[in-house]
Amino acid sequence: MFNLRYLVIPISFIVGMIMLILPLPDWVRIYRPDWVALILIYWSMALPKRVGLWTAFIVGLLVDSLLGTLLGHHALALVVITYLNLNVHLRIRVLSLPQQSLYVFSLLVISQLIISWMNGIMGLTIPLQAVFGAPLIGMLMWPLAFVILRDIRRKVMLS
Repeated sequence: MFNLRYLVIPISFIVGMIMLILPLPDWVRIYRPDWVALILIYWSMALPKRVGLWTAFIVGLLVDSLLGTLLGHHALALVVITYLNLNVHLRIRVLSLPQQSLYVFSLLVISQLIISWMNGIMGLTIPLQAVFGAPLIGMLMWPLAFVILRDIRRKVMLS
């Protein structure tokens, strides 16, 4: 009999990718949080032995394929923030949710700066609102994402 606990993490990434491509008006699109990065930050913090750099790289390649960006574009950003998260995850897990939100904001800004840097190399520009607006919304969404993913993990993984 197949157990659901092995599908929780992949399904959460699929939901994050779906939320990443949902159609939004142009003026809202630049403020869309990076749901995949938020989910990756949670899982690499909660289960660092199961979700690590290889997971970040593979998920990043899937996001690149989904969005039609240069292959490795999001993969590099996700690997960097996962590496940073894995190095300090034990210290961050004991912080309160508002403190974790500030930490998540810094990781999301680093991710956006890497993506902006790579776009700049290719001659594309990203508005400054996207570099700081999307991480700000991601920071505000972190407590909700954390609570939902934690409850799912506790219900499914422990059963």
